[in-house]
Amino acid sequence: GNESHHAEWLASLAMVSTTLAQELAQPLSVVQLVIQNVFEKLATRSHPDGVRQDLEDGLAACSRMGEIISRFRAIARQPGKHTEVEVNVRRAAEKAIRLLEPSAKQAKVRLWTENLDALGAMRMRENDLEQLLFALTQNAVQAADGTKDRHLLITGVMHEGTVTLQFQDTCGGIEPAHVPRIFDPFFTTKPADKAAGLGLCIARRIVCRRGGHIAVDSRWGEGTTVTVTLP
Repeated sequence: GNESHHAEWLASLAMVSTTLAQELAQPLSVVQLVIQNVFEKLATRSHPDGVRQDLEDGLAACSRMGEIISRFRAIARQPGKHTEVEVNVRRAAEKAIRLLEPSAKQAKVRLWTENLDALGAMRMRENDLEQLLFALTQNAVQAADGTKDRHLLITGVMHEGTVTLQFQDTCGGIEPAHVPRIFDPFFTTKPADKAAGLGLCIARRIVCRRGGHIAVDSRWGEGTTVTVTLP
């Protein structure tokens, strides 16, 4: 219903906001540094009228952009998000599926899980596991074209202190020419209102931060398997 769509929209907004903030902050700091360096060099020599004012205006604009980035970060920020907590893998997966069920039905994608009970709880930063499961589930749903029945199966195994999660879908796969770009932020072959192109980018960030590994194996015209390994 509307409540599920709203929850899904909020979760997506948090993902977009986090990625936008991270992607924009670095180039903005470079621009700010360059302007400051030029400003300092001009202080020791003569220069045309108005140049200092232009640079001051540029620095002021950088500050305003910094405030906007902070607001993006605030949208995604959750209390205690850096605190590690015990997160039940099956419950986190079921939450992602519950949020995405309306979109999945529309796209004719059946979502289900197997063997996640055996994994129990994982110690991770709050919201990270939920966001990871949401991003990779949404990624599969958005890949489907809605013309025929598809499915996504989420499975997991634990072996020698490592948890491996697999997201196996039959949602059409990734065109070979696009494979090198799949982790790029905002890369998508769908219209902008259908997909933001952030699922795999966000998933890789979370996995790398946890010291894990993510691999994508795609069969064009068939489906994609994303394998996440977490210590």
